[in-house]
Amino acid sequence: MTAGLEVVRPERLPRRRSAERAAVVLALVSVTLQPFLHPTGPGNSSPVDVAILAAMIAIAIWGAAAGIRWRAPYLLGMGLMTLGGAIAGLLGPLPGTALLTIFQDLVIFMWATAVTNLARRPGVLPLLARVWAETSICWASVLAAASVLGLTAVEGIVAREGNRALFTFGDPNYAATFWVSSIFVVYAAQRPRNPWLRRVGYAVLVWAVVLTESNGGALALVIGWAFLLLLAIARRYGGAAAVASALAAGLVVGGGLGVVPFAQIQSWALHSGQPVLVNSLGRSDSSSGQRQTLVAESLELYRTDGLLGSGPASTKELLQERQYPYAKEAHDDYLAALVERGPMGVLGILALVASAAYRAQRVARIANGPGAGLVARPSGLVAALLAMALAGTYYEVLHFRFVWLLLAMVAAAAALFEPAPAPTTGTREGP
Repeated sequence: MTAGLEVVRPERLPRRRSAERAAVVLALVSVTLQPFLHPTGPGNSSPVDVAILAAMIAIAIWGAAAGIRWRAPYLLGMGLMTLGGAIAGLLGPLPGTALLTIFQDLVIFMWATAVTNLARRPGVLPLLARVWAETSICWASVLAAASVLGLTAVEGIVAREGNRALFTFGDPNYAATFWVSSIFVVYAAQRPRNPWLRRVGYAVLVWAVVLTESNGGALALVIGWAFLLLLAIARRYGGAAAVASALAAGLVVGGGLGVVPFAQIQSWALHSGQPVLVNSLGRSDSSSGQRQTLVAESLELYRTDGLLGSGPASTKELLQERQYPYAKEAHDDYLAALVERGPMGVLGILALVASAAYRAQRVARIANGPGAGLVARPSGLVAALLAMALAGTYYEVLHFRFVWLLLAMVAAAAALFEPAPAPTTGTREGP
């Protein structure tokens, strides 16, 4: 048993009062509806945002009635990013766009903070993980069935994305990262409980990733599973064995690419005649070239607009106005922090990453979840977070709602190392 971790047995779970029960139910609804980003409403709002707002209100009412001690574990990083974005936006060419983006970011941050505090209650964290795991398998099954039956409207296929399956996300990269995170949440929750059903769930979720034809999603999935494998080796044989295994794997991959160059694999995929291979591995070379172009354009934009940045969510519109050849959003959280929010934005994202990493390493030390306080395999949450940190180098994942849900769950799991404070009003802010 992990030292300092208060074990909460299922039989000791308290009966939830009406306010807490409502907060938990609405939080679970907001988890269930994570894929539903379309149809969109004013300000790029979506059906899941209605559930998020309802959950925030319910949790706030419960917290006020229970007199809980509020925690905001990612306040420093988000505060710096918000301040940097506000300054850049107000002084930049698109203040309206910048302020709307900041408002959206703050709403998602407040929701994640609310979920963090709710998830510290006995039994709530594993319940959140269970609902995420099981409902994501259900949604992936709908997508898989639609792909077999040729229901392109359900698959979310649109002309601009070829035959990539968007489902209800509206973006194939958003979809891919959600399915990847869900795979690791299934591992963390060990749900469905039946091993064979769980294996079917893994297969369906992997197939959903394949349908998005996302190279980035596939890479994030491989890195997450590699982390879990190395962690298992470290626990069984020690850290030296894990390092040796990582080095051996690197040598094998490097040697294999020396014998069969990656360019040859790309060419084989491109001429395979299989749409999934053609539009994933086959397009990886052109995709890499486009991203290099976008990085160069974004840095040129930063040099043009000054040290403070151009304002949140301004990259695509400014590149279009100035007739750059590849006008897209930054597709990189770390680059976007610099270009759109300036040095303060960079400090903010570094603080956010450091805060998440600090909590993740605490969670990774737990071999199993003892009792109802934790998920069955907490390291699965860490693997999902690591995969999203990697994805942040080629997508802007901090705009993805489920990434903040994941951050909230990791913070709640890390907080279970601490003695539960006696109910009292007031706030407590973490780094």
